[in-house]
Amino acid sequence: MKINFRMKMSFKSLLTIVLITFLITTSNKIYAQTKVGIQSGYNISSVLMKDRDGIKSSTKSISGIHVGLNIDLPVTPNFYIQPGFEYIEKGFRQNDNYFFGNGNETKVKVAYVQFPLSFIYQLSIHSGKLYIGAGPYVSYGTGGKWKSKSDVVIGDIKIENHGNVNFKNDFIDGSFGEYTYGKPWEFGYNLLLGYRFVNQLSFQINNQTGISNLQPKVGSSSEGGVLKNRVWSFSLGYTF
Repeated sequence: MKINFRMKMSFKSLLTIVLITFLITTSNKIYAQTKVGIQSGYNISSVLMKDRDGIKSSTKSISGIHVGLNIDLPVTPNFYIQPGFEYIEKGFRQNDNYFFGNGNETKVKVAYVQFPLSFIYQLSIHSGKLYIGAGPYVSYGTGGKWKSKSDVVIGDIKIENHGNVNFKNDFIDGSFGEYTYGKPWEFGYNLLLGYRFVNQLSFQINNQTGISNLQPKVGSSSEGGVLKNRVWSFSLGYTF
């Protein structure tokens, strides 16, 4: 019995050592292949906006910027997972709006802190690598600015032709003179296509589509409208 017990303990010890060695080796290999990148670039953003009757409102796109960090976590030689963090500007232009008044062209630009998670497949093309990817993102609206061609009249009060933008789950919680863009949390999906050159520089195109409806409520009732972000972005990056 003592011999069997010792044999069992020896086998368990050996198995434990093998597993620990495997985990350390794998972790070191992944760590050695993990890369950190930086990206920045230009955005073209707009919104999908519908009223309570489902009628689509006319909006135009605006330009903005984005800047961020990402980490490449390899799974296979050609496939890796890329979590990221970025600051990105979104928004729209519109001529007719309940807040700014009919015929008063206004630009609304907002800032988000965004966390994308992309699943990327790459192929060696010439001296670089072509890659495609997709994945979800979650973002949080931090604020912004609006500016119109003429002053805005709210009730009997006239305010200037510019102001701040806030994010609220309920229109009632908004501040007077500030434009409530929508709910602060946004969920969506991201599609990307890029090319990484031999010197670790990269060029990338992204299409981001918001899934969650950002239209705030009014008290305990829903307005029934729709507001979703749409963004095309063009980035230059460098991987360390």
